[in-house]
Amino acid sequence: MTPIKHELSLRIIDEVKNNRRLLSDVARQYGLPTKAVYQLVSRSEQPESRFKILKLEIEQLRNRISKLSNEVCRICR
Repeated sequence: MTPIKHELSLRIIDEVKNNRRLLSDVARQYGLPTKAVYQLVSRSEQPESRFKILKLEIEQLRNRISKLSNEVCRICR
């Protein structure tokens, strides 16, 4: 099995944890084995993995805020 990109992993974890979807449904949606989805979710619950995920999410949010701020500045000119 090829490695799953980090952004896709975050979406899959979000579907299971925050949207409370079944592992099997999420696996089917993304064309993955249920075991792979289970492993992603269980790994995300380990403290060091959770820290890395949060750090990446913070960086992505900072980038998004920066882009939106630039757009607002362009609109206001």
